[in-house]
Amino acid sequence: MQETRPAELILWSPQSREILQRQDSVTLSAMSIKIKHYLQAQYPMHAGVLGKVATIPRLRRRDMALPEAVVRIVTGQMLSSKAAHAIYQRVRDKASHLGLEGSWLLDVESLRGCGLSGSKARTICEFGARIGADSSAVDHWYSLSSEDLAEEIRRHKGMGDWTASIIALFYVGHEDVFPYADGSIRRAIGLLEGTRRTKKLRVDPDLAAPYRSYLALYLWRALDTGVIG
Repeated sequence: MQETRPAELILWSPQSREILQRQDSVTLSAMSIKIKHYLQAQYPMHAGVLGKVATIPRLRRRDMALPEAVVRIVTGQMLSSKAAHAIYQRVRDKASHLGLEGSWLLDVESLRGCGLSGSKARTICEFGARIGADSSAVDHWYSLSSEDLAEEIRRHKGMGDWTASIIALFYVGHEDVFPYADGSIRRAIGLLEGTRRTKKLRVDPDLAAPYRSYLALYLWRALDTGVIG
């Protein structure tokens, strides 16, 4: 059975390659390289693994409206890459066909018809009902700290810390967020630490502060590219 990845990481690909490669035509920024070297210094026993993963450019705020990002994330939770992409495309097509401002305005029946589970459809509908048709209704999220953003998102039924961390990392561009509850991240850490789990091999995410987001990205990419696994 194919291992599932976080929904946004799945839906971020192949777009992720474009974003991660968005750099000054020829070279990565000096800060991107500095961050990678910082992580290698913080985890010397795993510096070689990190070195095998392509350097990740600085995170940036993305252009997609945050309400649409919520739909994208919720839609793809716990799905394979193929299923997540197919269902989300149907959702977007349905919203476009109905002339809606965004997919968060679809009703439960429409979302269910696109292949979403009842719980996901209700989460999106309740979110849409709270914010309305204004795509900028939650733009204040951009100005929140990761802690305040998580608190704000938890107020919406069906969304929790994992959803908040994915929004903060992939859409708002926070550089110091770590999705502790993510299954792929836990698997990557387990593979690096091994069965002996000695202190030298331990991967303590807090050591990566203030760049924990990049540690998560390197772990995900290490899995996806076969560097570990």
